[in-house]
Amino acid sequence: MRTKALHGIELALVDINIDSVNRIKKFAEILNEKWNANIIISSTSNRKEILPGADYIVISIAIDREECWKSDYEIALKYNISHYAENGGPAGFIHSARNISLILPILEDINKLCPNAFLLNFTNPMQRVCTAINKVSSIKFVGMCHQIYFGYFILGMAFAKELGINIKEDPRFVWKDEFMDYHFKISNKAMEYFDIKAAGINHFTWMLDVREKETGRDIYGVLKKKMNDLPPEFEPLTQELFKIFDYIPVAGDCHIAEYLPYTSDLYSETFKKFDIQMYDFKWSCRNRDKMWKDIEMMISGEREVNYLKNARSERAEIIIEHIEKNSNLYESSVNIPNRGCIKNLPDGAIVDVPGLITGNGIIGLAIGDLPKPIAGLCNRQLILNDLTVQAVIDGNIKLVYQLFALDPMINNLDTAVNLADEYIKANIKYLPSFQ
Repeated sequence: MRTKALHGIELALVDINIDSVNRIKKFAEILNEKWNANIIISSTSNRKEILPGADYIVISIAIDREECWKSDYEIALKYNISHYAENGGPAGFIHSARNISLILPILEDINKLCPNAFLLNFTNPMQRVCTAINKVSSIKFVGMCHQIYFGYFILGMAFAKELGINIKEDPRFVWKDEFMDYHFKISNKAMEYFDIKAAGINHFTWMLDVREKETGRDIYGVLKKKMNDLPPEFEPLTQELFKIFDYIPVAGDCHIAEYLPYTSDLYSETFKKFDIQMYDFKWSCRNRDKMWKDIEMMISGEREVNYLKNARSERAEIIIEHIEKNSNLYESSVNIPNRGCIKNLPDGAIVDVPGLITGNGIIGLAIGDLPKPIAGLCNRQLILNDLTVQAVIDGNIKLVYQLFALDPMINNLDTAVNLADEYIKANIKYLPSFQ
């Protein structure tokens, strides 16, 4: 509604919770009126009512998000596995299984009712959900993620003196509102001056090229030297991986830890050693409650809406606008099937690369080869993605045993079987194919 190029479109809001979607419809109608967007708005709990003729579809879902996430984390702890438990590791499977199970019927309806639509997915685990989309449909799609901003945060911290940034006494990442504001301020500043070309898989991309925007000068060598001057408590896993692999991972310690075994052994307490910040479930719930309160206040007129014109965007509207314009807009991070973008990752696998937004969808930039060790780390995860999707489609517990036996966080075959069984049992109401 703040994007003038999209004024006058038809917007259909869908949620299985009709009360929630109707509240959002009221909110949208206020923005529509205040900003003169002239958008036709509808809401429904039945997607089949609005999918026919749809040009673009945005999917952003979760199932009992904090409750399930916390349970996934705690179940793994019983097997001496301490991990972030969102997108990778054993919990990455069960989180994927829940959301893929919910998305598969949606994809079936899209295939039947609007096969020419363009799908924008914001649902995690991004890698595995997008693998499912690619496997069961022929629709054009992109997975969108904002984690590239953390790479700019690292860049801003490294060049803090040159950018006039004061580094906090305690620079550690923490799930607090004041840190988020600090993080966005620094990443935005770095984005004004620098350009990162990163590639790999979602939440596991690596800086391959870093340049000054104004001059085009390659500053990766300078950045690597500056990494040695960062406070040791700032993203210590990122710093350690850089020292070993000579390339800087983008996504920050919380996320890169999900794809590696180096912090997951509960007995050796490496999770504590690297000070991995577990997601703050209470903070998340408080923020959601605050969001709904803010929305209610804007619906009632107790709060103005214009501050939202500067709200941070997840860029769905940017993608849609520039597909419509055929503008060849550069986008620094898109999750799409590999079509020669990264030569030493499998063709068709979901990769995270820079891309161009065109009238024909999104074209990934050709990156070439990833460094061999990094490609090796990514390839294992891509195999886990494929096994996860097939296991969920077929309801095949033996495939789950296999992917757990392959997962780098699991070093015991009894654990692979027993943990898989416990995850399935604890989530069986969400998993129709396993019933």
